[in-house]
Amino acid sequence: MDLWQLIARDHEKIAQLIRDIPYALNGSGVIRSRERLLGDLMDELEAHAVALEAALYAPLRSSEKTAGLVDALRGEHRTFMKRLGALTRFRPTGTTGWLDGFEDATFLVDQHLHRHTHELLPAARALSSEEIEAARHAFVRAKIKALRAQRRGAFAKLGSSEWMLTATVGAAAAGLAYLAWQRGLLRGTTARN
Repeated sequence: MDLWQLIARDHEKIAQLIRDIPYALNGSGVIRSRERLLGDLMDELEAHAVALEAALYAPLRSSEKTAGLVDALRGEHRTFMKRLGALTRFRPTGTTGWLDGFEDATFLVDQHLHRHTHELLPAARALSSEEIEAARHAFVRAKIKALRAQRRGAFAKLGSSEWMLTATVGAAAAGLAYLAWQRGLLRGTTARN
């Protein structure tokens, strides 16, 4: 996959999350809740920004023609991430105020991605083929590193109630499996006592 396809795939994933979030259900027990999808969106936006920083922002920042664009894109990213972050603290997520705030923040995200497509990528296509290949490698490495860091952080983000629920369900499943094994249900024979 070339650099342009990798970037387009990220943009599609971000756009899909933006479309899904308003229709998601609320609540801590819901697997694909608004809160979790919003977290997924923010993680995806952050990983994409880290990858672009490593791949394109550095080489384009060194040119006078594109340095201003890179600085503007960095500022836009900070702005909409701050707004999305504010939504994670806004309760309840089902209110009109939350949805309005989400719509305002994601409008900024849409504008930002539009600038990627219509300003950043055309400027990046002017790089040499060697620079573009190096940018592709840097994009992939940075994205993998960001996703790994997010996975490590996701475990730390589990609240005590979520952790206890996960532990309880796991223990119950292990107990049921042990009982089934003792009764011979997993071996196909009955156990002798």
